[in-house]
Amino acid sequence: MVLMIVTLVAVVWRYGFNAPIIGIGDLSVVVLSIVAAASVVYSARNNSHVSVNIIGYFFERKVTRFTDLIVRILTVGILGVASYALFKKACGFEKACITENLSLQHWPYYYVLSVALGLYCCHIFVQLIQGLRRFNAEFDPNEMGD
Repeated sequence: MVLMIVTLVAVVWRYGFNAPIIGIGDLSVVVLSIVAAASVVYSARNNSHVSVNIIGYFFERKVTRFTDLIVRILTVGILGVASYALFKKACGFEKACITENLSLQHWPYYYVLSVALGLYCCHIFVQLIQGLRRFNAEFDPNEMGD
């Protein structure tokens, strides 16, 4: 909602009053990074990430239990590395650490993204453990429904 309001104000001032607001693009980028971080965690918690169940459509649970295991291990690894990299190297280049107009520093927002990816990594790790516990079962509670 905040991002929508910032964008609406920017458009009205630029095209309606012919007077663009200096720094509104910087504010949009900062708000967008917070919205992206929050949506990653929210979508993970509510299982609302976009996914296509092609393997489950063509193969039975015998195959999908292995593919789920492999994908979850890869996902935990990739998210762990991304979260660590964002936290450790929040701003790799000195001149790229601030926004263009308002000179807002980027590192706090990188830390927010790092925490969000870390929480998502923990969520997938829990799904991995649950999947291993139910490896021979007929149903995995984390699989997509039909």
